[in-house]
Amino acid sequence: MARVKQLDQITGNIGKLSFYTRKGSDEIFVRTKGGASKDQIKRRPEFASVRKNNKEFGGCSKMSKAIRMAFFGLHHVADYNLAPVLCSLMKNIQAADTEGAHGERGIYLSKHRQYLAGFNFNRINRFDSVQRIPLDWKIDRDKAAATISIPAFACSLGLNMPDRYSLFRISATLGVLTDITMDITMDIHKHEYEPVHDTIGLSRQFLSSEWFPRTATVAAQELNFQLDISHSDITFNDSDTFILSVAIEFGELDAFGNPTSVKGGGAGKVLGVG
Repeated sequence: MARVKQLDQITGNIGKLSFYTRKGSDEIFVRTKGGASKDQIKRRPEFASVRKNNKEFGGCSKMSKAIRMAFFGLHHVADYNLAPVLCSLMKNIQAADTEGAHGERGIYLSKHRQYLAGFNFNRINRFDSVQRIPLDWKIDRDKAAATISIPAFACSLGLNMPDRYSLFRISATLGVLTDITMDITMDIHKHEYEPVHDTIGLSRQFLSSEWFPRTATVAAQELNFQLDISHSDITFNDSDTFILSVAIEFGELDAFGNPTSVKGGGAGKVLGVG
């Protein structure tokens, strides 16, 4: 992949060249168009391996999206594109499935949860360098619940906050998702990657502290999560992974005097999995 240097800002297409940018980078990238057509890849026997790779990549993309939905509401603090990085991680987890055939290997996140723990939403200012006071947390799988304990701290010592922001708050989510495998019960030409079972009823919960001025002293507090498992048709098992994520959101007052999060302001990470 080429990178453009010593040119004015160019994006779009020129002939067979495509110019584009990436989140988290000021550089302009360029690639050439061409290669086999979509119909050729879909039908010709010499592209059988490509079709299998594409199918597996689709499964990884689906799992990447499910993870991002598990911490939806915190993603705006990210300073780079999380989707391809999570997809790459899921591809490595997929490669660990030595029993599945090429093109049908499952993404068993439940067997490799530890690789998602500590996943940072930021590359420049990571969460632990912004929020200097460690947070205690606990996930209770049996009750589909979790707790984050925030100790008391003075912002002058416990928070590394840029001067351009006047407000901050601590926000967190508890989400759940299940492993994804190839659904072989469908017609052979329509096999697709699907969740092992439906956990959509468990959903996701978002909680946050109040907004604090940058000079505040924050009292000790807890964020207590409880997912809705009151319905009889909602169940979960070892194929499910609970994801507890946290973010420091930086904010400003809008035109009406209401605190508003600043996109790209703050830092976040996956605090724990279980």
